[in-house]
Amino acid sequence: MYLKLNSINKIFAETDKETLQDISLEIEKGEFICIVGPSGCGKSTLLNLVAGLDTPSSGEIILDGQAVTGPGADRVVMFQEAALYPWLNVMQNVMFGLAAAGHSKKEQQEIAERYLKLVQLWHYKDYPIHQISGGMKQRTALARALALDSKLLLMDEPFSALDKQTINILRAELEEIWEKTQKTILYVTHSVEEAIYFADRVIVMAENPGRIKEIIPIDLKRPRNIEDHEFTSLRKRILDQVQLSARKSVALEFDAQEEAK
Repeated sequence: MYLKLNSINKIFAETDKETLQDISLEIEKGEFICIVGPSGCGKSTLLNLVAGLDTPSSGEIILDGQAVTGPGADRVVMFQEAALYPWLNVMQNVMFGLAAAGHSKKEQQEIAERYLKLVQLWHYKDYPIHQISGGMKQRTALARALALDSKLLLMDEPFSALDKQTINILRAELEEIWEKTQKTILYVTHSVEEAIYFADRVIVMAENPGRIKEIIPIDLKRPRNIEDHEFTSLRKRILDQVQLSARKSVALEFDAQEEAK
């Protein structure tokens, strides 16, 4: 198994609240896994644990046979904001980090060229970051993440701040890139539609505490059509699960507040 989460629990000391409870998950190399769930269920916390940006209270995370104990070059995170360096142009942003990885200047340029062409930004390689659109910034961030050739790409709602038209374009492009690179991707999203569009499997989480409610295989042919009957049926099924969890959480919180009065 390529990525394995064994009984992950997370309690934040400052709140003494159990954010994640007994998360166990196995992911094969090359899988595209999406995580959905109501707000507050710990999706981003789980991604941060896999990234090594935080540590679990108990349990272990294993990537390709090695324990995850902190950040590492074998994992790259792509956030909602592109987090690019404004003083560097597009190509320089993609090259950033390649020198530290041991690549020569010539190799850095070749790698950056390869991935900028893959995300269709080669003609914008010399543009300052402030002169490109939000969608192009996310493409630049994706090219940079791919250029580092990590074992695992972690994506935390990377398209949620963009307009619908740009999201649709980037979804299609990311799927095409994933099929070409066969990168292992763990993707957090609030959009059930997006999860079904991308995923080999959708992890549905519940909250209070955050836990895996159901793992749903997505056996639809690619590329997927969001208007197909099977797609819309799956979307309704998963959305019902997420909304039910959210309603239960609100009810439990209300009951707790009443008891405290």
